[in-house]
Amino acid sequence: MLPPPIDPAILIRDVNASNEAVEDQCLRACQAADIAADSAQVAELTAAAFQRATVVHWTIQAERPRRRAPLLRQVACALAAVGLDGVACYFAAQALDGSQDTTLVWTGLFLAVLAGGEFALDFYRDRNLQVWRALAILTGVFVALLGILRFWFLATIGTDGLVPATVGAFLFTAVTAGFLCLGYRALRAAETPQAWRARRAVRKAWQAARAARATADRDAKERDRLIRAYLGHVRKLVLKTYPVDVQLALESAVRSHLSDRCKLDEGAANFAVHPVHGPL
Repeated sequence: MLPPPIDPAILIRDVNASNEAVEDQCLRACQAADIAADSAQVAELTAAAFQRATVVHWTIQAERPRRRAPLLRQVACALAAVGLDGVACYFAAQALDGSQDTTLVWTGLFLAVLAGGEFALDFYRDRNLQVWRALAILTGVFVALLGILRFWFLATIGTDGLVPATVGAFLFTAVTAGFLCLGYRALRAAETPQAWRARRAVRKAWQAARAARATADRDAKERDRLIRAYLGHVRKLVLKTYPVDVQLALESAVRSHLSDRCKLDEGAANFAVHPVHGPL
């Protein structure tokens, strides 16, 4: 009874010597193992990049722990809040007694000033409180001026006196100020641009890591499929040559040799099974 080989490459050599197709199958298994190893390395690198990006995002986010809402969503909410002031700004623009196109242009300018005030207040709140207070006063004065223009317009077209015009102008002014505050609060809850960029980097890294992991899993399945097919030939030789107590160990050694080392050692590589095809 022959003793089991110390190196599984010897058993692989003997199996490959039995048939040219078996040798080709072994080569395909080794190639698949190489591809799977490369894919696993790429998956590991992308996973490490994802972890680094996550740490960077956490570090930046820790500077503004209360500002966690998605930036783009909050900006959209702030712009929507300003847009809801469109009717009130339109009434204020009509007090300037221009054409329809001129009124629409003034309405757009009023809305732009309100939107600019929102973003400027949010920008300077964490950078310069003096500038922020000045902007808050100017924005309040602008809202009050819009209220005066609305009062002027309502008083001009109204026939029931100044009280309804005053009440209407006050309500429109309160609504304008309310939507302006809502937009400002939406911006204050939004993440900083640095945190937004870091979060986007985390998402991209996560997508890359997930894709690389899926590729690695697919390549590993292909490697295992080819190795299982090749082990069928190994099992035939092992059953005929080696005792039962070492057969499973030999199969496991061959599987590990093909899966982990990916390439046959130099001794097996220099052994030519067929002169036409060259070394294994």
